[in-house]
Amino acid sequence: MPPTAPARDAILAMARDEGFALARIAPAAVIAPARARALAAHAQGHLADLGWMTPEWLERATDPGRFLEGARSVVMLALPYARAGTPPADGITRGRVAAYAAGRDYHRTFETRLRRLARRISEEFAAGARATVDYGPLLERPLAALAGMGWFGKSTMLLAPGFGPWVMLGAIATTLDLVPDAPLAKSCGSCTRCIAACPTGAISADGGVVDARRCISYLTIELRGPIPLELRPLMGNRIFGCDDCLDACPVGAAGRATHPDFAPPSPDALFPPLAELLALDDEGFRARFQGRAIMRAKREGLLRNVCVALGNTGTLADLPALEAACADPSPLVAEHAAWAVDRLRAREKRKEEGEKGFEVRGSRPEAGQPRRGVPKARG
Repeated sequence: MPPTAPARDAILAMARDEGFALARIAPAAVIAPARARALAAHAQGHLADLGWMTPEWLERATDPGRFLEGARSVVMLALPYARAGTPPADGITRGRVAAYAAGRDYHRTFETRLRRLARRISEEFAAGARATVDYGPLLERPLAALAGMGWFGKSTMLLAPGFGPWVMLGAIATTLDLVPDAPLAKSCGSCTRCIAACPTGAISADGGVVDARRCISYLTIELRGPIPLELRPLMGNRIFGCDDCLDACPVGAAGRATHPDFAPPSPDALFPPLAELLALDDEGFRARFQGRAIMRAKREGLLRNVCVALGNTGTLADLPALEAACADPSPLVAEHAAWAVDRLRAREKRKEEGEKGFEVRGSRPEAGQPRRGVPKARG
């Protein structure tokens, strides 16, 4: 069956009706370059212990025809979200949550709209249609780039004109033969801001490769065991995901309005007070984060991350909460709490010693005394 323009136009109009900010069409052919990159990343260990991403899974995820038998086209769809603002200046030690996770879990938002759109395609065109976000075996970013929705940044994020990396992606494979969009002839050129911004050096020196073993998003969300000691001090106050490479990207820097479902209901959703999170039991964790992507980390993972953040940025006021967490029922949380207590105390001790070793005096110091602003010599 030849490509059908009327069906394409109708489906793109349906996508707009569902509120999608971007909609493009990709051919449902094997994505050979993406497959080669993914298999190379797996062979080099860059996928860490994401166990489900086996070579077999990656081969399947780069072939839409295996996702939906008889697939001829893939409808790529995007919803925008906004970068985080600034935390409240209230003196409370706060963590940072990736902006996409501030509101409702994006899976739920996408699933409702994607399934409804896939059902309309099936009913109105008597065609096969199957939808997925990022839980199914289909790599969305390569397909979105193939559909001309954006191009791959050096951070490996899809950069959509006008939106930059601040979009969530979904896909519907269909047996309809739709006229595809052309890929964009764009690149990041000589820009390396995302590479320089990565706190842990997870992005390769020339870009295009991310080592999950060093990526804060992986460490705070997917990793189930202890965070490597050498990486903990580099994580700052991030407790779920990391937006540093996105924040550094000049594409879409002006920002777009976020989809209402992704908007944070309060500043605490993006910048939660850390010490109070350590008091959450399993029931409290579920009650606080039900319906949000943070559930992915589970209580144990989130509190592990909170301990690291307090170790890096906490004050003496946070010490009682950390000391209590040293007796947490989870050995993982308890170990990270003990690390954080030691780090916080060491930092406070250095601060105290620095204050004692620095005297501020009048403009004419007494004989034998250091000048204004000069540290005292140590014996």
